[in-house]
Amino acid sequence: MSNLVSKCGIDCGNCPWGPYPRKGMTPEEFEQFRNNARRIVGYMPIKTACVTCQIPDGQIPKTLKLPSKKCLIRQCVDKTGISNCAYCSRFPCDTLKETAGLWNRQSIEKNLGISISEEDYYSFVEPFEGLNRLEAIHASLKQEDIFEPVKLPKSETRIVDFPENIPLKENLVGFKVVHKLLKDLAHSSLGLSDTDTFAQHHKLENHKAHVLKFLWIFGNYGKLDSERTSLVVDAETYQDNRGTEKTLSIWSFVKDVVFKALAEIGVRCERVTLKGVKIEDLTTGTGYLRKHGWVMRMSFEEKVGGSDALKALQTYSKKLYKKHGSRAFNSFRKADMKVLSAGQEHL
Repeated sequence: MSNLVSKCGIDCGNCPWGPYPRKGMTPEEFEQFRNNARRIVGYMPIKTACVTCQIPDGQIPKTLKLPSKKCLIRQCVDKTGISNCAYCSRFPCDTLKETAGLWNRQSIEKNLGISISEEDYYSFVEPFEGLNRLEAIHASLKQEDIFEPVKLPKSETRIVDFPENIPLKENLVGFKVVHKLLKDLAHSSLGLSDTDTFAQHHKLENHKAHVLKFLWIFGNYGKLDSERTSLVVDAETYQDNRGTEKTLSIWSFVKDVVFKALAEIGVRCERVTLKGVKIEDLTTGTGYLRKHGWVMRMSFEEKVGGSDALKALQTYSKKLYKKHGSRAFNSFRKADMKVLSAGQEHL
């Protein structure tokens, strides 16, 4: 068994996704092991074991899903030239806390509503308590062992000014609200700190892109409900139009990042389970949203324009797509509303 510690503090020797715990198991025993993991942490270990994130990119077989070459923590640690996050002067950053601190006995038992056995704890939870593991390493280091992380300059998204003298006959306020909302998102830190570090910088840019894509999906494909106060997108439409953004299919990300970021600016979102469907059937064993059994609903609080802003988002998005097609989202990210100046048609 390996005593290797991952870059974010996972005990690779006991990780259910790694090669060691599954050694000697029959196919039936391993399938039961996977189901037990899903019961405890909500996810099923992949059938092809992770070879640990300490393996250089060039040595990772192309067929393996783990470790991920796109992992921000992995990239940040490698660029800084350290073995794990404990050696960083910014330890622990938000990216690490959300990763290494996500699964622990307290959070898992709170989510389950019951206590877990010692066997289940040491099999499926303790290996992921990376923050504790890294804190112990960090405390043992001398000052000369700690390094400054690689830093990146702040990204500047160029927001196009709201067009003057546009020939709108109605809902001008709603369009201005949508413009301000997109501008606020572009300049927001989304509650993240240390955004000059590689991991946090890219995490912020990724989160912004996903939040904007989520708004784009509702603007283009959402349908107003009977009261015209919410936009509703069904599961199939949502999944078919998120493009290559696989992260937008991870329910925990949508709930904990996208919903939260939008709530901060007065946009309320929820997933609604359809009648006769069990909540546990809405996601796969690895936490991805299924293509059926739910709808998502979005509404704007009155302080940010209410139904007028909601309809403005829908009109603006559709007009952009009609004019620019696959390139429309680039204009949406810049809040470029010059498309509203084209023609005198009813908006």
